[in-house]
Amino acid sequence: MDNKILFVDDDVTILEGYRRILHREFLISTATGGEQGLALIRTTGPFAIVISDMRMPGMSGAEFLAKVREMAPDTVRMLLTGYSDLDAAIEAVNEARIFRYLSKPCEKEAMVKAIESALALYCSTAADRELIKKAQLINLPASDRGAEDIGRVCDFTKLDGLSGPSEVRACLEPVIGPNSPYYVVLVRLTALPMIEERYGAEASTEYAQKTAQFLMHAFTGNNRLFHWSRDVLMMVVKRQVSPAAMRMEIARLMLDRREFTTEVNGRRIMLAAPTTFDLLPVSAFSTFDNMLAAFNATLIGKP
Repeated sequence: MDNKILFVDDDVTILEGYRRILHREFLISTATGGEQGLALIRTTGPFAIVISDMRMPGMSGAEFLAKVREMAPDTVRMLLTGYSDLDAAIEAVNEARIFRYLSKPCEKEAMVKAIESALALYCSTAADRELIKKAQLINLPASDRGAEDIGRVCDFTKLDGLSGPSEVRACLEPVIGPNSPYYVVLVRLTALPMIEERYGAEASTEYAQKTAQFLMHAFTGNNRLFHWSRDVLMMVVKRQVSPAAMRMEIARLMLDRREFTTEVNGRRIMLAAPTTFDLLPVSAFSTFDNMLAAFNATLIGKP
C-alpha cells in the first residue's frame, strides 16, 4: 500500500515548507490549488491523505475536499485553517466528513501526530475492505479465485516441535464461531525455495526453524504455532482487537525478522529472511473449511 500524502495550497512557499520538514517521514506530493489537486488524484492517486488549506482562490479547501470525497472516498481528508475560518472549518468537518482540521500555523510535531492518526484510519479502512472482499470470495468456485490454494497440503517434514495440518483443524474447529477471540495468521516463508536452491536444504530448514522460534518468542501466552505446509507457518493467536490493529501489531514485529545468519561451507553468512503474512478473525466464519476458502482467495506470499 502506497501511503502517499497530498498537500494543497495556493502558496508555493508554504508547500515547499511542508515538503522540506516532512519528506524524511512521509511520501509528500503538492498541488497549487484545488483544480491541480484533483488532477493529481486522477493521474497519480490514490492518496492515503489529502491536506488542504482553507482559503484558496477559485475553490475553497472545504469545496475541494468535498470533491476529493466523491473521487476517492477512502482518502482521509484534513483541513488547514486560520482562526478567522474556524466556523467554516467546523462546518466542513461536520458536513463534508473531514477527518480533522489543523490550525495555522501548525507545528511539525502536531502535524506528524495528525498524519499518523490519519494513516492509521486509512490502513484500517483498507483492511476492513479487504476482509469484506475475502468473505465475498468464499463461495466462488476455486477456478474463479485466481489464487493459490493453500488448502492443498502435500507431504512435507514438519519442523521439530511443531504440529501439522490435522492438529490445526482439531485446535480450531471447537473455537470457530461469532464470539471467538482468536485470529488465524498465515506466515509465508517467501525466501525458502531460493535459500534451498542456493545454499541447500539445511540452510532452508534453519531459516524456517529460526522464523518459527522468533514467532513463538514474539507471540507468547495463549497462542499456538503450527507448520501448515512446506513454506507456510500458521499461528492461532488470541487477541480482542480489530483486524486492522492486529495487522499493525504483526507488521511491526515482522520488521525485526528480516535476516538471519547461517553457516555455509564453513563460513558464517547473513541471509535475507523475508516473510509475508495474512490473517483472518475466526469469528467471521462458521466452519474451518470456509475459513480456509477465504485464505485461498488471496495471493498469500506474493509481494
